[in-house]
Amino acid sequence: MRRHESFGTILIGKSVLIREGIVRILRAKNFRILASVSCLDELPAAARSQQLLFLIVHTNDDFNLAIEQIELVRNQYSSGRIAVVADHYRQAEPDMAFQAGAAGYFVSAMSCDAFIKSIELVMMGETVFPPTFLSSPSVVGSESQHKTVLSGESERAIIVATEDTAAPQLSPRELAILRCLIEGSSNKGIARKIDIAEATVKVHVKAILRKIRVQNRTQAAIWGLNNVLPVQPANSNSLLPAVDANESLSTSIALVSAVK
Repeated sequence: MRRHESFGTILIGKSVLIREGIVRILRAKNFRILASVSCLDELPAAARSQQLLFLIVHTNDDFNLAIEQIELVRNQYSSGRIAVVADHYRQAEPDMAFQAGAAGYFVSAMSCDAFIKSIELVMMGETVFPPTFLSSPSVVGSESQHKTVLSGESERAIIVATEDTAAPQLSPRELAILRCLIEGSSNKGIARKIDIAEATVKVHVKAILRKIRVQNRTQAAIWGLNNVLPVQPANSNSLLPAVDANESLSTSIALVSAVK
């Protein structure tokens, strides 16, 4: 995905150190960082005419501060994409963020690669939230609200779980194919790599999607990044500090989807 090259990325948050860490991760993946500021008022006027992604960095217990920034961004940059990056998961926050206009809510229990892919999905018009978001009172209590969650944002919603999930049993062949999906290989490319028929690859891919409970190859790749690829040592397990873009957290994520 190269869509991030057409976006200007802006980080907003009180923690300079954490913003700097995220900036280093994003720059390593060729994101265009336009600004890193503590609040929207500090944003340079030159950024106003561009296609923008706003990352609201949230590191304290007062989520109203993040909501205030989301609402300000939504009012001043109606076409901008907004996501919250939180230092840890707080139950009520995803619903509050969605209601305020955010298209994503990420926590530090993600690998850097999954973080990048999730941001790219937000840029493409996807909505990325924890699965518990679908069971929140405001969603369950209203059928029309539930329809908005599933059908809004170009009729797509990607739900990313930060809880540990029991890994399904994938065969050695399925694991090999999943690794190829992570690399972005086509069915024809996979068939060539592991010397099987392309029709057989299609059967295996469908089985993988069913077993890990995702709907498409992109979601399978994100799942695989966190459940199949080796994880870095615990002493380097942080998305938020200034780290190398390939470092991962020890806590894996699972990905379930409401994509049609």
